[in-house]
Amino acid sequence: MNLKEVVQEVEEQIAGLWYNDAYMTDMINRIDYRNSERDSDFEILDLQRFFATRPHALLQKDVRMNFWAILYITEGHGFHFVDLIRFPYKKGDIVFIQKNQIHRFEIADGVKGYIVHINEPFFYRIKGFNGEVFLDFADKASGVLSFDSSADSTNRTLINLLHKEYNCITEKFNIELIASLFESFILALKSQLSMEEKIFQSKDYENFKFFRQLVEENYSRTKSVEDYSCMMNLSRKTVNQASRNVAGLSAKQFIINRVLLEIKRYLPSNSDPYIRISAIPQHSLMIKVL
Repeated sequence: MNLKEVVQEVEEQIAGLWYNDAYMTDMINRIDYRNSERDSDFEILDLQRFFATRPHALLQKDVRMNFWAILYITEGHGFHFVDLIRFPYKKGDIVFIQKNQIHRFEIADGVKGYIVHINEPFFYRIKGFNGEVFLDFADKASGVLSFDSSADSTNRTLINLLHKEYNCITEKFNIELIASLFESFILALKSQLSMEEKIFQSKDYENFKFFRQLVEENYSRTKSVEDYSCMMNLSRKTVNQASRNVAGLSAKQFIINRVLLEIKRYLPSNSDPYIRISAIPQHSLMIKVL
């Protein structure tokens, strides 16, 4: 049986089953944003202090984020898990965790840096702050971002200033200045990333963003490219072209990958994962796909 046949059979077996209420109990804990030190939807902490003040057993468990997080590595090297993928990082790298992604730490000796947490209200509560700058960056960034030494010097200067200002003891916490420094930091990252900007400025990219949003909202109900093309008022060919040019996958492959990612997100948290999918008669098919 080839991969296409395997995927097709798995699709048929999980259709209408995996996403009913009995199977949607999220075994991976969701964590909400909480700033224990300030009444603010933004915080930046020294990474070593962060590790020292949190139970390592909890940090090394998979959790689903209800906010964004950025790890900036100033010394050392190690690994971090984002959506169950183990990413290596080194000095000067940035680990980016999207809202709603699953992540966990792998504690490593000698690693220094900063961790930044951003809650969504931060984008619209700060006067003069352009939240679209961050959201546009977040839309393109994922996993681990690497920079050359000159860019790292600029990034480190900006994040040091950000951390210093955040921890400055004043009568009034200057959140507007924090927002301005953070915006400068993100703009610097955007300018340094070796991205194919022509792709991200194209009509294909706009179509793909819309397609991706619809898949995120509807993958539990439909896996048909035809359905998504109708929602977008575009031809199936146009949707496929956008997905191939931006993601390197056909629209159908992109949808299937999203379904399988959600399945993989559930399996590691269950001591007996096959119980969760016991209604699927051929478990070996799931193993072949995953």
